[in-house]
Amino acid sequence: MQDGSGLTTDSSSADISRKTAIYYSASVGPIAIMGLPLSIYLPPYISEGGVVAVALVGLMFSISTLWDGVVDPLIGTMIDRKSKGDAPHRRWMAMAALPLLFLLALLVTVGDRLDFRALLPLLLLYYSCYSLFDVAHLAWGSALSDGRSEVSARLFGAREYIAKLVLVIAFAAPALAQYLLPDISLQGRIIAYVSLVVIAMPIALIANQKVPSRPVLVEPGFGWRKELKLSLQSPSLLLILAVHFLNAFAFGAMASTYIFFAEAYLRLDQYGSLLLFLTFVGGAITTPLWVYAARKLGKPKGMILMCATLVALLIGGMQLPLAGQLRPSAVFTIVIGGAFMGLIFIFGMIADYAPVDAQICGRDRTAFIFATGNLMQKLGNASALALSYWLLGYFGFDPARPHEHGEVVRNIWAGLPIAAWGIAALVALFLVRQPWAQVRQLPLPHTPAKV
Repeated sequence: MQDGSGLTTDSSSADISRKTAIYYSASVGPIAIMGLPLSIYLPPYISEGGVVAVALVGLMFSISTLWDGVVDPLIGTMIDRKSKGDAPHRRWMAMAALPLLFLLALLVTVGDRLDFRALLPLLLLYYSCYSLFDVAHLAWGSALSDGRSEVSARLFGAREYIAKLVLVIAFAAPALAQYLLPDISLQGRIIAYVSLVVIAMPIALIANQKVPSRPVLVEPGFGWRKELKLSLQSPSLLLILAVHFLNAFAFGAMASTYIFFAEAYLRLDQYGSLLLFLTFVGGAITTPLWVYAARKLGKPKGMILMCATLVALLIGGMQLPLAGQLRPSAVFTIVIGGAFMGLIFIFGMIADYAPVDAQICGRDRTAFIFATGNLMQKLGNASALALSYWLLGYFGFDPARPHEHGEVVRNIWAGLPIAAWGIAALVALFLVRQPWAQVRQLPLPHTPAKV
């Protein structure tokens, strides 16, 4: 079967239980909470500790991402080939839960006091356990959708909506802590934020038990060498991964410099956590609109719309006199946060393409594709962090005197994402005409769902 074939099931089977969607999305809480500290809070936190130089912080996260280049695909392959019995994805997530809690606690309590040689292995372990938990959850969502575009949009839309709500609650914690204790350290704000994972993790594991399960059959395929060759020959897969990388690069550039942006350019460092909180308020408000766009326009067109919206908002925002102005900065932050919806479209595209890939490669490789997508996301985040911090160092930025370099920080914070999202929109144009990406798909003979 050639790439681009429109594999789907009968549209009459496209409905999915609302309870199933709720339980599935409820288990995203730990993923949402534990993902952002690496891109937003940890780099400045480690930099301010003074043990690891600013330039080495970017290098450290880049090395961690290179490690993921080996580990993430192996995790995906392991999930695909070793998932047997009822609801194996549930077991993978439970296996990763305790190590994740322990490693996160170490990072946020002593991470700023560890040198490069001690901190790097800790990050590598954290990344690996996080990937196992996240990839298993994503693969489960794809199995539930079974190649049905409407269902994938609904499931991953619900996943993103719950993630935004969780982040609203989570980021309210450091904002409240900073409001009540104006002199609280960055570490104190981080601990206030990540401590909520102690609540989110049990909720996730309990919700997992409520998601319906059916036996998973492992298919032998015809060898990883041929699968790799076919993957490299698949324009659809390569384009999806390119969009994933560019979206992650854009978000990573903004996230990794956001604390400095609030301090150096906005000159609202005392309200930094509040503004970050408002970003996710905007996302929670607009998520249903973007889910509607994914269902009605299709994921590639929705992605293009999102990229164009963000580019226009950033270009316009750079012209606004926001420095020292809390209310305009708060409104701008809410509006920008309302457009961060790339994962709805990207995860949905992967879920829609996975059945096509299964026919091409002779077996289900959903977890592997999601793991590779996660690798692209981490590569995008890490390369954005490395480039952003290199540029900050190149232009003489000093974290101890951020107000002296406000324009430089603003240009890096907005300029890199404008370029990345602009290119992502162009790449997504090539996905629009793929048969599997159409909003209306022709039904093919039904194949048993693998959940």
